[in-house]
Amino acid sequence: MAQVLPSPGVDSHSFHQNTEDRDVTSFSPGTPPSQSRTLPLLPYHFHLSTPSPDMIDIRSSSTSLLDTLDTQTLSSLLQPPGHKSVPSLLLWDEKGQALYDSILATPSYYPYRVENTLLQKQISDIAATIASSATDILVELGAGNLSKTALLLTALDRCLDSPSSSSCSSSRAGGNGKIIYYALDVDRSLLESSLAQLRKRTANLLRHIELRSLLGTYEDGARWLSQPDLAPYRKTMVWLGNSIANLEKEEASDLLAKFTSQNHGMIQNLAGFLLGVDGCLDAEKVEKAYNAPGGENRRWVLHALEAAGEQLQLQPTESQMFDEKNWRFEGRWDAGRQRYENYLVSLKRMEAVVKKGEKKVMLEEGEKVFVLGSGKWTARDVQGIGEGPGLGLRRSWHSEGNDYGIYWLQPGKKRLDSGIDMKDDGEC
Repeated sequence: MAQVLPSPGVDSHSFHQNTEDRDVTSFSPGTPPSQSRTLPLLPYHFHLSTPSPDMIDIRSSSTSLLDTLDTQTLSSLLQPPGHKSVPSLLLWDEKGQALYDSILATPSYYPYRVENTLLQKQISDIAATIASSATDILVELGAGNLSKTALLLTALDRCLDSPSSSSCSSSRAGGNGKIIYYALDVDRSLLESSLAQLRKRTANLLRHIELRSLLGTYEDGARWLSQPDLAPYRKTMVWLGNSIANLEKEEASDLLAKFTSQNHGMIQNLAGFLLGVDGCLDAEKVEKAYNAPGGENRRWVLHALEAAGEQLQLQPTESQMFDEKNWRFEGRWDAGRQRYENYLVSLKRMEAVVKKGEKKVMLEEGEKVFVLGSGKWTARDVQGIGEGPGLGLRRSWHSEGNDYGIYWLQPGKKRLDSGIDMKDDGEC
């Protein structure tokens, strides 16, 4: 994920237009809706600020978390002591993404390297699994810098280039032999630059995959994909980097359900979910990864203060509340909840009046403000999270030591042979 910006101020319009009955092949999923012969039905407000033909702004002006971030920030800070927080979306502006990338480069941050090694080792089998699902649209959630995407897409394209292979055979609704890849994220500038770099890395390598991007949140993405005009197309979601575990287990299950639930009288045409999930429960190893000696994690979490101040637009005289000199970082491993949590702790009593709503935010000395967490989930946990949304665990690939898994979930509660030894969960 990346930059959280206020709405650019463009007018939004409601596209309540009926589409005439037509052959599904007349709308290619590789073509942005604004350029197709017939506009798809968009049952929510849709921003008309598309910065390039390859990017679609799918934010809903009435419900998008991006367009209500200032309100969310204020509301979370008005909670009583012990319950205050700031939205984790604040961390994903352009500066925040750069700070996060510095964490990925630290020797102690194992999830990034372990997942990358696992992908390289198992990429052919993973690509064949996606190809065999008859996918038309591939969406990468919280795409970020797309550092691992080229590996996945080139392997998938090679698989699609061999239609004689039984494992790669598929029949896609588009009928044009193409898969459209969408990188979904919340930062416009990062999407543009990352997609441009992805094009360079995959130049002359992709014959069957077109590259596009979606500007919005996970929830915006689920709404956009539920359009009736996209119903004929099979959709695969890719969510790597243990990003799903930033949510609590119940929250993760609820979000997955948004991609599987019935909309407009139709069940979503979901081919599958590819999830990258860290399952290491070694407290010392996790602590070193999320509180690196060089202070990279601390600087990233403290950046939420700067972003919160920008959202609330405080007067200079009250800006001390978001001056990082008045705060310290605190991280802790909660073994019972299998979760590492990050907090900001105030070093003195502070208060500020936010002009929007004339609300007074008060913080006592030593009061903790929750920023974000990272769960460590075993294969059994992943299986349980998928059950509510009606997703069954079909395949999995694990790193050496079984501490990191890439999971393939598909609609249907029956659990097929995934090759998982459930007795060995959580051993790092």
